Amino acid sequence: MQRNDNSIIWNPGELIYEIGNIPEEAYLILEGYVIIETKDKFQLNRLGVGEVFGETSLLLGTKRTVTAKACSQKVVANIIPKDYFVQLKKNDVVLNALIRKTQVRLMDANSKINQLANEVSELLSSLKGDSKVDGELSSRITNLRKKISQINDIASD
Repeated sequence: MQRNDNSIIWNPGELIYEIGNIPEEAYLILEGYVIIETKDKFQLNRLGVGEVFGETSLLLGTKRTVTAKACSQKVVANIIPKDYFVQLKKNDVVLNALIRKTQVRLMDANSKINQLANEVSELLSSLKGDSKVDGELSSRITNLRKKISQINDIASD
C-alpha cells in the first residue's frame, strides 16, 4: 500500500480491510476494482471507478462487516475521512436517516444472500456423488446456481 495525504494505492490482491476492523475512512475508487466478501468468502460485490466503499461502518458506527480486497490490478482511491461522515450526520439529519436505512437494508440483504449461498453449497455437497440425483433435480440445482449468480450480479451493479 502506498499512501499520501488524500489518496491511496493498493497492489493487486492486497487486503484493504477485513471484517472486525475499526473504520477510520472510506474510499472513492479512481482506478481498478475492489472485491467485497462475506466472512465465508462469498463475493457480494465488485466495485469500480466512481464507487465508494467503506462508508457503511462509518455511517452506522460499527466495525467492518465485510472484507475488501484489491482485484487483479492495482486500486487507486481518494480517501474520504471519518470526519466527513461525522459532519454529514450533524448537518443533514434527514439525509443521514435515509442513508442509514438503506445501509441497514443492504447489510440485511447481504446476510440473506450469504446464508442462501451457504445452504445451496451444503445441499450440493450432500448430493455430490449420489446416484439417486436424477435429471430434474440436477436441472433445479443448476437453475439455483444461475439465480444466485444473477443475485450476485445485481448486487455488483
